Amino acid sequence: MLSRRRLLTAALLAPALSWASGTPVPQRLAVLDWGLAETILALGVTPAGVSAPDWYRKLIPTPALPKTVQDLGLLFQPNLETLYALKPDAIVITPQHALLKPALEKIAPILTLPAHGLSAFIDSTRRLGAALQRQTQAQSLLARLHQQIARARGYAQTLRQPVILATPVDALHLQLYTGGSLPGDVLAACGMRNGWPGGGGAEGSVLMELTRIATLDARLILLVAEDRRDAVARWRQSPLWQRLPLTSRYPIGLIEQPISDAGALVTAGRFADIFSQLIAEWRDA
Repeated sequence: MLSRRRLLTAALLAPALSWASGTPVPQRLAVLDWGLAETILALGVTPAGVSAPDWYRKLIPTPALPKTVQDLGLLFQPNLETLYALKPDAIVITPQHALLKPALEKIAPILTLPAHGLSAFIDSTRRLGAALQRQTQAQSLLARLHQQIARARGYAQTLRQPVILATPVDALHLQLYTGGSLPGDVLAACGMRNGWPGGGGAEGSVLMELTRIATLDARLILLVAEDRRDAVARWRQSPLWQRLPLTSRYPIGLIEQPISDAGALVTAGRFADIFSQLIAEWRDA
């Protein structure tokens, strides 16, 4: 059976398939997913409108979303009047927007694309490249990601321990990323073993009490939002964190730059670069 890493590598290298051939190239796009918005921007196209654009800018700093992009409302509760007034050529959605599709189809043609996990975004990048006649840009984006992952995989060969990748929720709980999430998939593609032996939920993550995983012989990488940095610094100084093997046996890797699991392939490449840097620091420590 092929491993998740090999499947993802094969997907990166596979040739693009034609999609929506003969359909006019849409010029004005309304996008109801941040990862797909990231992808469209990375292909050199600026959407006419995006759901909750301020949240995109907070979570996904690159590629930058221009201020001129129209706010379409919430991700799963778009403002239909705003959408109608925007007069988009196409509305880009995910399968999770299925209940909205009948209403959206009355406004513009619908482009439904997968948007969860690394392999889904590889597929969506190719399909968007074909739909927008940006195949060259799509292939460049995929090739760059392949290079970033290959570089991280080279560093990961020196890593003996598995890795727990998590976001701290409070002093006693972590949100663990597993396969099916973008960070968890990139971790696997880079050749690192996930230190959590259990599975994750539909979103590729699981909420876990710290004491339940405290004895795992694994490296810990924490994805820390800007507004949580002071709290995490306090937790790391607490007797509990200094006593538990998971948080004290090895240096903790901290990801404090703005990055989110809501991104797509540009974000995946940033995760790979960060993993390379962290492993290099561990090796030199």
